[in-house]
Amino acid sequence: MKSDPRGHWCINYRKIGDEGPWKTMKIERSDGVIVAAKTYDEVFKFVKVTHAFNFAKKLVSDGKYDAGIKKVSKGRGDTFYLAGA
Repeated sequence: MKSDPRGHWCINYRKIGDEGPWKTMKIERSDGVIVAAKTYDEVFKFVKVTHAFNFAKKLVSDGKYDAGIKKVSKGRGDTFYLAGA
């Protein structure tokens, strides 16, 4: 699965039991660990909300992460912000 630069949907996640801030997905490593994005260009973007939903559903069903879908927009410079879905 590859990120699409035309996409607007992203995965917002945190580990189960973690009370810290939610993070935005950059990649899923081959061992199943999710890496957080720091800039807009790093955010993994989905074109279709259904693809993002199915991926988030898979993360939740694995039992390691709590995940949701957000709409991602470019901010100033390399920053980004998320809007509820």
